[in-house]
Amino acid sequence: MAKMLSLIFGLFFIIPLFAQTGIGTTSPNASAKLEIAATDKGLLIPRMTIAQRGSISLPANGLLIYQTDGVVGFYVNTGTAASPVWTRINMDWTRTGNDIAYTVGNVSTTGTLTGGNSSTSSLSGFGVNINTQAGTTYTIDATDNGKVIQTTGASAITITIPAGLPTGFNCTVIQMGAGQITFSGTYFNRTGFTKSASQYSVISILNLGSNNYIVTGEMSN
Repeated sequence: MAKMLSLIFGLFFIIPLFAQTGIGTTSPNASAKLEIAATDKGLLIPRMTIAQRGSISLPANGLLIYQTDGVVGFYVNTGTAASPVWTRINMDWTRTGNDIAYTVGNVSTTGTLTGGNSSTSSLSGFGVNINTQAGTTYTIDATDNGKVIQTTGASAITITIPAGLPTGFNCTVIQMGAGQITFSGTYFNRTGFTKSASQYSVISILNLGSNNYIVTGEMSN
């Protein structure tokens, strides 16, 4: 009986010692349930593919894994066990003060991109994108959206505006060379002009949708 009581009292004293667990340390931090201490090794969590990640049954919110294919990196389930949402932990986005930047790849959106819409709002950091044409023919392409197309040849040039450019497509055409520009295609023009007025003429092309092109600016026949 005395031995049993000694064992019980001993357990009361021992149990509090294991409130925190230490690996590599005998004095784990009081705020940590588990502390792993090392100066020459790290912690390796489960590594798996996207398919293997998807086969985890009811992953807990906060579950962390390291994904080895696709976009490689650490992923944490920010959703629920029934509806997991695997979010990558990354440093692609960097923030300095009030500025935020994306360090690699592209930034895209399928929704509405809004801004300050005030007299002080501006876009910066975009280089001028000029498409220079020195030949006698050129067909505008969807990749010309937002570009400045300049012609530099001494001979006349025909620029074709094809059907099927994206709605909202717009570009600016400038006759820098002596060769006059003739615009080919179906489009609307207030005066019915089809050519650039002269050297250094500036003409705008805009697709309002359903191949309704507006071509306007310094033009003549």
